[in-house]
Amino acid sequence: MKKFLIISLLLFIINVGCKKENVGGGGLCACSPARGPELNLVIKNNAGDDLLNDKTTGAYIKTQIAVYRKDGNSKIIPMDFAIRPAFSYGDQKFGFNSLYLGNLNFLQKTPAEVVYLKLGEKEAQELHIQLNQGKYAVEKLLIGQKEAVKDSGAVANYADIFYLTD
Repeated sequence: MKKFLIISLLLFIINVGCKKENVGGGGLCACSPARGPELNLVIKNNAGDDLLNDKTTGAYIKTQIAVYRKDGNSKIIPMDFAIRPAFSYGDQKFGFNSLYLGNLNFLQKTPAEVVYLKLGEKEAQELHIQLNQGKYAVEKLLIGQKEAVKDSGAVANYADIFYLTD
């Protein structure tokens, strides 16, 4: 019985004493899950309609989108991406689909690399992704030379979302 109480007390102290990700600021610790930088990009038209929603006229489907980067020899390396549907966290609703890039770990080593986004038949756009100091979250996104708008609403507490008007 004493061993059980000691182990329970020890586990409680470790759980309480460990700084968790996004709780109280700071970065990751050994208790937090490994996480790399990720990008959520909403693509809208000038009227504000969601161009990743297949019910919108002129929307892009996944097969019409290409995301890639180039290595040192200018060889194209395709990148995996997903179209994330609209979502909610509790009573906070986010009504746009978003292009999700979750495999940006290479930016932690070589932050000068450029990611390219090709939508339909249009020319590919350069995405310059700048990470925060901890290098595990996207702080700023430049599309070409123009800074993309970052969502600052209530959903920004849960995900970094940027907007591209096409």
